[in-house]
Amino acid sequence: MLELLTGIVVILVAVFVVRRLLGIDRGRWLITVGAVLAGEAAATAIVTAVYGGVSEVPAAGLVAGWALVTIFAMLVVVLVELLTGSRARGRLRGVPRPIRQLRLMTRRSLRYFEVARIVLRRGLLRPGGGADGELGGSRLGRSLRLTFEDAGGLFVKLGQAMAQQPQLVTQPVAAELASLHDSATPADPAAARAVITEELGPPEEVFAQISSVPLGAASIGQTYPARLPDERDVVIKVQRPGVAESIECDLDILRRLASRLHRRTVWARSLGLRELVAGFDQRTREELDFRIEGNSGRAARRALQDADPICVPAVVDGLTTSRVLVQERAVGRSVAAPGAFDGWDPERRQLLADALLGFMLRQMLSGDVFHADPHPGNVFVRPDGRLELIDFGAVGRLDPYERAGLIDLLRGLHSEQPAVIREGVLRIGMITRSIDEDALDRELARLLSRTRGPDDMINPQLFEHLLFVLREFGILLPRSTTTLFRTLVTLLGTLEVIAPGYRLIDAAPRVGGEIVREESLPTSPSEFIMRAAMQNATAMQRLPQHVDAISRRLLRGDLRIQTSLLSKAEDVRIVKGFVNRMVLALVASALALSSALMLAADSPPVLGFRLVNLLGAIGLFFSTLVLLRLLVQILRDRD
Repeated sequence: MLELLTGIVVILVAVFVVRRLLGIDRGRWLITVGAVLAGEAAATAIVTAVYGGVSEVPAAGLVAGWALVTIFAMLVVVLVELLTGSRARGRLRGVPRPIRQLRLMTRRSLRYFEVARIVLRRGLLRPGGGADGELGGSRLGRSLRLTFEDAGGLFVKLGQAMAQQPQLVTQPVAAELASLHDSATPADPAAARAVITEELGPPEEVFAQISSVPLGAASIGQTYPARLPDERDVVIKVQRPGVAESIECDLDILRRLASRLHRRTVWARSLGLRELVAGFDQRTREELDFRIEGNSGRAARRALQDADPICVPAVVDGLTTSRVLVQERAVGRSVAAPGAFDGWDPERRQLLADALLGFMLRQMLSGDVFHADPHPGNVFVRPDGRLELIDFGAVGRLDPYERAGLIDLLRGLHSEQPAVIREGVLRIGMITRSIDEDALDRELARLLSRTRGPDDMINPQLFEHLLFVLREFGILLPRSTTTLFRTLVTLLGTLEVIAPGYRLIDAAPRVGGEIVREESLPTSPSEFIMRAAMQNATAMQRLPQHVDAISRRLLRGDLRIQTSLLSKAEDVRIVKGFVNRMVLALVASALALSSALMLAADSPPVLGFRLVNLLGAIGLFFSTLVLLRLLVQILRDRD
């Protein structure tokens, strides 16, 4: 027992010394302990070869042994860092479950090999595939569509998401992916009943009546009609049994596949496939929690005004969980159904379209959650003449910059001023390279002329074309903004169904409420001056103080201008990386030179072997690894 405790103490001391020498403050404990054990094994082997056994080592040889353990342990840690990189390693969470982890890993591996086989068969990893002229061609689109169709599951939803963002995948690819359909087969009614029982209790005790025939089935959930004991007709959205585990497996494969395609193909990097998958991952995880959809529906109901001829189905409190959503059943039929507006005069249809547009704009411009998929199938016309919005599974929300940018965008479209549109998008987007503003304004002007019809109507595809223009000029928009643009495209189509010939740009200032009217263009110079004065009142109050302070500094000759070099984080990162590589190269070169001299030295044996030559060999090997690592990094940066 004493020998065991002594060995543990020796290992801990060695771990402490190695961590201090390498400058490791936290983390990597398992790696350091393993490196020390490996160093002890190597040192023991060397000492045994020299002295014939550990027990024969003299006291002076223990110092050399400790030095060998330290050197070998440091070398092992560096080797691990070279192989794995310096990424932060997460801590273990929860109680380990090896059997469950093994089962999930096996399932994931089988699914991964299945998808990999499909990818290879469809040619997505073909060297150079999709490059140059084929980047936006139909060949790549067909390969992606066939791959997603064969893989099924969430891959079909990913293809649909890519089709909705043609600014990322080019129009030909989006056209191919648009043919994907989520044709999920209904789950076993008994399995859906089991989910309801687990979440709410026995269905016969909760509902007065429930149908076993689903109204619709998708990849994540399916809906069933039912009736509550109080005679209210409801729909039950039930999560498909086992879908969470299946989605986790497919999301893991999607992340790995996107990373591999990003590294190996030009088209994946050009299309931003890895970023698209990351956003899709986040949205899909949100869809797995039906409580989020329920809260979005409740928020929309609270935002409705008494005068709005619009309603939203109520979510039944107490009957909504992460896997089950119960809400009132919508009455009426889709606005696109044949005969939905029979007997309606144009003015009445215009008022209904105004109400829908006004409600959507109020939600967007006030920072509330808005319906992100208002296609005709999600907009019903009720027998009482009101509209009803259903399915709040896809929602969006704009931050203050995006709301201000939307106002500028509507103003620019209404007045046909490209500069105003440019200011709006620059408020929202991230600029990745220098922009020629005059060239951008000219391209926006051409876009406006192309998307306005002879009757001064705006083509609904204007917003999609705008995304392409922004990408060409190196302006990246956040996911919430692309969601907004897709929503506007869908909304324009729905408004056209409700009221043919509807003019969104002309109607926005009229129906958007006080928020739109306050931010619209002033009608007179006096109104412009008053608005500017009100918005800058605080700054104008402080202006005399600032002028006085500057005047005093000028009179004293104490006015100074301070500049800051390397003020941008990107510049600091580049310079820091260059300096670090230079220092590391100098240290490694010096170590290689001194190690070569030690290796060539004709030194007398110490403790039975030439320690100087051994240390020289170790140092030369270590310096070679460092120099090779630097060379690999330089080559990667060049590519």
